[in-house]
Amino acid sequence: MDILSEKLAQQKSTVVNNVTKRLREVILDGTLKKGDRLIQEEWAEKLKVSRMPIREALTQLQMEGLVEIVPHKGAVVTPITKENIEEIYYIRSMLEGLAVEKSLPFLTDEDKRHLHDIVVQMETLDLTDETNGEYIRLNASFHQILRSGCPWPRLRKMVETLGISPIAPNLLIDYYQETQREHRLIYEAALRGDPAELRAAVEYHILRTKNNLIDCMESIRKA
Repeated sequence: MDILSEKLAQQKSTVVNNVTKRLREVILDGTLKKGDRLIQEEWAEKLKVSRMPIREALTQLQMEGLVEIVPHKGAVVTPITKENIEEIYYIRSMLEGLAVEKSLPFLTDEDKRHLHDIVVQMETLDLTDETNGEYIRLNASFHQILRSGCPWPRLRKMVETLGISPIAPNLLIDYYQETQREHRLIYEAALRGDPAELRAAVEYHILRTKNNLIDCMESIRKA
């Protein structure tokens, strides 16, 4: 890619990121409510952009669970509520805590080396809109390895169904260093081989993420 093409690509990425951030805010602060249509032409005019970055932003917001693309209607707002976050993260803390406790005795030395490599990558990653996808991948891999040895397949499946909210890294960028300290503590608990300590560290991490996510959403609404 030549310098001009690279510069144009960066400008396009910046526009898409700014549009995504703005649309995310108007959903989370209640300007757009559940069931409202997010019409591309209207928002392109409001934000002084073409329809292309609007379409790309809607794709990202659909991944985050904030809009649903409905045939013949387009993008419809499906906001995440405080109650949604409370329910999903509280249940996940209990289920994943149990899963890693059951998993730890079956993790191999190679698993633990892989956990270490991921922790280092997350600690050195500069979290931006551009690297958000890479962070989500690393974070998902870290948690998946931790519970991979769990001998209860139904429990593993339930945790995977709950998943990790793609919206969290974007909103919790100010907590990034704190999050990586928790990942380091989780890894060290796994290295020591104490299932109860590992369960407690994972439960704390998930519940702390829940509280910070709710605080961020409330701050957006107040602002």
